[in-house]
Amino acid sequence: MDEVTWIEVLSRHRDVVARQRVTGGVVRVGRAYDNDLVLDDPHVAAHHLRFVRGDDGTWSAEDLGSANGLRVDGKRRAQAPLDGDVVVVAGHTGLRLRTSAYAVAEELPLARRGVPHWAAALACLALVFALAVLELWLGETGETKLIRYLTPLLTLAVVIAVWVSAWTVLSRLFAGHARFGLHLLIVGAGLLAYACYEQLAEIGAFALSWTALAGTVYVGAWLVFAAVCYAHLRALGRARLPLKAACALALAALGISMQTLKLSDWRADYGQPDTLKRLEPPSLRLVGARAPAAFYADAAALQAVLDRARSEAPTGGDAAADAPDDED
Repeated sequence: MDEVTWIEVLSRHRDVVARQRVTGGVVRVGRAYDNDLVLDDPHVAAHHLRFVRGDDGTWSAEDLGSANGLRVDGKRRAQAPLDGDVVVVAGHTGLRLRTSAYAVAEELPLARRGVPHWAAALACLALVFALAVLELWLGETGETKLIRYLTPLLTLAVVIAVWVSAWTVLSRLFAGHARFGLHLLIVGAGLLAYACYEQLAEIGAFALSWTALAGTVYVGAWLVFAAVCYAHLRALGRARLPLKAACALALAALGISMQTLKLSDWRADYGQPDTLKRLEPPSLRLVGARAPAAFYADAAALQAVLDRARSEAPTGGDAAADAPDDED
């Protein structure tokens, strides 16, 4: 059986948009109609390049002196050998030559029908909104008003819609597929993970009398945010995954650092901020209550420190400025 040669025209996403069977040992490519393959690309010359088969049966691409030349892996080349996987770019058009000897991959099994992305996403978001309503209800200290529930829930819904829409547009532009359901699932899973983590940290801080758990919830929030961003970037394409992961981790590190500095300034100006948002049922306490004698002893020690600080004269520039003038 004679060898069959095909030239594939690829999109910017490396999808095959056209496939043409060619004969002979030389195939000319360009915009002119006397070529063997005519390209509708204004950045391609009238006679841009040619594919040539050597005496040993191997193919190569040769530039015909075009202004934009031909590129392989982003580098301009006058001549490039072809092996079936090499993509030659002329203007903005990718070209690939394959013969009947090229070994194709094994067929993929039919995917089993599972839960669609959008269905799983809606389930995650339903749990997120349920947890948000529960937290609002547990934090009620006065008369229940509907507006207190609608405002944060509608705000959350708008933020989710804008965020998912933005990633859907980016996915359509860079990956060629919108994948709205997948991006919605990523957001829903990330919000559900953070909501569960926040509730567990709040309960754990109360149960263990360890307020640092609740005071460092923002660390988990930034880590979840970085994971969500990485998942979105991975959905756009699986190229350069280490770089995408590094960018996500850098974003998390920057956010955690900035918020830690902000909390440090807050403590310096106003003291320790509130860490627990609400009181939990006493039955959740895992740490035993302190003895009254120990509590009063600590209170007395703190009172002694405050009395000593109050009796000491202030130091520094402000104290000198406030001191009475002897000459008066």
